[in-house]
Amino acid sequence: MSVQRVELVLLGTGTSAGVPVIGCSCEVCRSSDPRDRRTRSGALLRFTDPRGARRDVLIDCPPDHREQSLRLGLDRCDGILFTHHHVDHTFGLDDVRRYNAIMQAPIEIYADDRTLEHLDRVYRHVFHAKENVNDSFVANLIPRRIEAGRPFELHGVRVTPLDLRHGRVPVLGFRFDDASRSARAADPSHGVVVDDPLPIAYCTDVNSIPPATWRELRGVRTLVMDMLRYRAHPTHFTVDEAIAAAERIGAERTYFVHMTHDIRHADLDSKLPPGMHLGWDGLRIGAASIADSAASIARSPSSNSSTATLQLRAPPPSTESSLPLSSPPSPWPS
Repeated sequence: MSVQRVELVLLGTGTSAGVPVIGCSCEVCRSSDPRDRRTRSGALLRFTDPRGARRDVLIDCPPDHREQSLRLGLDRCDGILFTHHHVDHTFGLDDVRRYNAIMQAPIEIYADDRTLEHLDRVYRHVFHAKENVNDSFVANLIPRRIEAGRPFELHGVRVTPLDLRHGRVPVLGFRFDDASRSARAADPSHGVVVDDPLPIAYCTDVNSIPPATWRELRGVRTLVMDMLRYRAHPTHFTVDEAIAAAERIGAERTYFVHMTHDIRHADLDSKLPPGMHLGWDGLRIGAASIADSAASIARSPSSNSSTATLQLRAPPPSTESSLPLSSPPSPWPS
């Protein structure tokens, strides 16, 4: 059995300040185009697992997570994958306690050592709840330590943490594959369906990709890539750098995220190479999902027709990572 109905939702596509920026009256911050309103970057991987259960896995948990969750109507969380420890990717974690209450279950969080240490320090009231003066309603989280290059399985999805550089800080990207597909690839009756976005790679907050990671990005169908602004930046890809990286990876479709108010959606999106688009908050990636998202944007008077008519090409032969699955990530010692 394989995962089904895979969808990647871009919950937020903005940089650490978000767009509009506080106190700014530039053209983008005053824009009436909904695609120019960008909350802090985060995403949702939604799928049906091999047992037929719906799964919602978050990628990062930014300060705007509550707003993003309400907008999409989220009512569960089956895991959180953290790319790194920075505030704009972690300061929404307190809000996931509502999912605990709804599901009556803990939530596993997956992160590298640096991020786990950061979370333990910032959310001491969560991870050391017995020290709280008052017995209070806090999130129930199970930390799992992960590291780049060591894949693990999560509800039928193979997750490969990717080694990326955010300036001098090592951070994680993620590659998502159907954990059963490599075993089925030789059978033509189990080809990739047209609306299947897998394999997906999610690479935010990056300005350098190590050599080994380029190899792990081979065969990606859907790429989400950092694109901060036009001008040079010491820790993020510029517009030109992001396009060059996306062209080298060669995914069927690429969506750029983590954008500042320097970028106006309608101005840049139509100028991007074929198969590349700017992401926007609420974009749902998958053939039917893209059509739905595009139709919604098309109803906006400021919409860009090039985005509203996204079409998917026929899938290429499946190219799967040859990395073996590791044992499950180890729990964080208490």
